Amino acid sequence: MIAEARMDSLMNQAWPAADNTELDGWLVRRNAGVTLRANSVLPANAPFDVHKALDYVENLYAAHDITPSFQISPAVQPSDLDVHLEARGYAVRNPTLVQCAALPDVLAKLPVTADEVNISTTPSAAWMDCWWSVDGRGGAANRATAEQILARGKALYATVPDGEHAKAIGRLALVDDTAGLYCLAVDERFRRQGLASAVIRGLLQAATAKWVWLSVLEDNVPARTLYDNLGFRTVSRYHYRVKA
Repeated sequence: MIAEARMDSLMNQAWPAADNTELDGWLVRRNAGVTLRANSVLPANAPFDVHKALDYVENLYAAHDITPSFQISPAVQPSDLDVHLEARGYAVRNPTLVQCAALPDVLAKLPVTADEVNISTTPSAAWMDCWWSVDGRGGAANRATAEQILARGKALYATVPDGEHAKAIGRLALVDDTAGLYCLAVDERFRRQGLASAVIRGLLQAATAKWVWLSVLEDNVPARTLYDNLGFRTVSRYHYRVKA
């Protein structure tokens, strides 16, 4: 399986921010405030003075009108950073599990369906419409910024078509010999029809990776049940600390 620190790195590469500032071992990511991952600090190595580093981060984010946020995983440095952030009034957001499985094993467990799944290397308008209607946050400007995040990384995009629209979509980020499942979304009119499994199968069939990984909110029971049945196992976890 994949080590916790490498998972942090893979997820960063799969969802790249527009701007990154290296701060004595921390990666301060900025992307106009669109998505927490792209606008949070990845604390991979411990800075010499954690309090000065925290002051710098808060000032930098304030200058860009972004709420200071940190992604906290078991690989965080320093290891007690969560305690420092809590003392500064940072609140916990989005406790998330990171799960991993061998790609061939997942494919073997996925049902074969007759659903048409189109695969491309860029998201179509129908793909974006479906994703934004299910998971989008903000207006047209935020959507355009989110689309720029997608375009920065190599990925495959799956669409289950519904005429000119989409019933379901998904994204598979391709990083090294691994693949990360993102943006799995099904139009509410077509749920509980096995379309999520069809999308995952279409994406994995088109990939050459050895491992596939994903992140899922701890409280998302339906998604966790699906992934458990497909053989995914938890290899790491993270939450965000966001300045209140």
